[in-house]
Amino acid sequence: MISARGGIKRKLRPNTRQFAVYAVGEAWTGALGIGNFQEDIPGHYDDEEDFVTNLKPMYTGPVHSVATGWGHTAVLTPDRELLLTGRPHDFSALLRLKRLPKMIRDYSVRQTVESTILDSPKLKTESRGIDLFNPTELVGSLVSWLSDSLSPDAKGWEAARSQSILSTLTAVEAAAGNVHQPVTVACSAGFTAFITTEGHLYAFGLNGYGQCGSGYTVNNLWHPTRVTGLSSEFAEGPRAQMEQSFPITQVELGLQHAICLNSEGEVFCWGKGERGQLGQEVILGESHTALPVKKTFSFTGQEDVVAAFEGNSKPVYERIGKVRQVAAGLIHSAALTDDNRVLIWGKHVLPAFGDDVGKKIASDALLPFVLHGLPPTLRVEKIACGSHHTAMSMEDGSVWAVGVASDDKVPIHVPVQLVPAGVIEMPVRQFAAHMDRTTIVGNSGRTVHQVHLWKDPEIQEYALFTPPWLDQLLLQDSDMTIREVHRSWVHSVVVTDP
Repeated sequence: MISARGGIKRKLRPNTRQFAVYAVGEAWTGALGIGNFQEDIPGHYDDEEDFVTNLKPMYTGPVHSVATGWGHTAVLTPDRELLLTGRPHDFSALLRLKRLPKMIRDYSVRQTVESTILDSPKLKTESRGIDLFNPTELVGSLVSWLSDSLSPDAKGWEAARSQSILSTLTAVEAAAGNVHQPVTVACSAGFTAFITTEGHLYAFGLNGYGQCGSGYTVNNLWHPTRVTGLSSEFAEGPRAQMEQSFPITQVELGLQHAICLNSEGEVFCWGKGERGQLGQEVILGESHTALPVKKTFSFTGQEDVVAAFEGNSKPVYERIGKVRQVAAGLIHSAALTDDNRVLIWGKHVLPAFGDDVGKKIASDALLPFVLHGLPPTLRVEKIACGSHHTAMSMEDGSVWAVGVASDDKVPIHVPVQLVPAGVIEMPVRQFAAHMDRTTIVGNSGRTVHQVHLWKDPEIQEYALFTPPWLDQLLLQDSDMTIREVHRSWVHSVVVTDP
């Protein structure tokens, strides 16, 4: 809703800025949406503050939701139009490209983008008659190899050609031609998910481990496909054939798994699960349909989780209860319950115990584990997962975290205070964890703090910092406020309000 004051400002100052989305980072993925793959924009990395110059938006206009994957960016407009840029169906190819020298990577990307006909490497070899002693043609064949995320099915080549590499924000068909409209979007390593106005959940992208929840595995889903298995009923047959029970309200994507929450506070997970990130009590290599997460465990009266595992304490199992928020790290998951408990499960979220002692730095949790050690009298407002850590925002403004610290590979299992009370403007506009850090946008929209999880107490005292792009954006427009920050592998996206 536009206020009267806002309307007057538009009359007096017709050039007043609009909503805008800015991107910084490496351009070779296409996720910056600037139309080329060579023009990097400084500001993503912490040591680039002196190199950040006048920033131009990748998108202007009202924004409903924004998300970043490893190599792509998604923008959802208020008209429910879903826009993507970058490489929304790539993961392994991105990793290989990143390892190449910049000159070869830039050439490879340029050759791939400039190809007007996308066919198989075999057809390319036969049609061109590649000379194995010609360096140029050898690099051309390398391009074909680097693009291995494209479907080998002949029927998928046209979809691959039009959707694999996008240099600017491009509209995608929102729900395979039907009338459902997205209201929120999430992205990860080569796959994307969105929730519709009806509370249905769709996903598309890489699906080799069932991370799109389609009920089957396939290398790639080129079009949005309904996530299956979201039933609250006991499964007497295949879950993929059961009807969804309640609307989905939140979805979060890990590296190759996903987690969602429905309106009744029930949690579901699917995708890759070899480290317990699906919360199913047994190790599942993968699940191509959503599975309910129903059970949790803790040690009654035991605040020291390390001592609990070293001693003879027996775990207490109970139903998970109603959940109000979920989060996903690379290979772990988390949930926040109505009764103020933080639950974490997946890779290395427990101290090493049993056969892991002396062999591993930590143990995996196959079931959600109740985190101990947070201030008992404070309400947990929000949770967020980075790649290997989980952060908690408390009602007094303090921020706590567990997981792998930036200065030590051995995970921290007892919550550490990252930010004391009184520093953050409350209530926050955004609380999110991105890869190696946690980001907090203050209430005014003029303060953005980022913080790593450190094990060294001396470093913890000086851990809070502001991102390198912030001062430049605020200098460009004194009226600008920051709504959200989305930080991914090699790029960051900043959403601003007028």
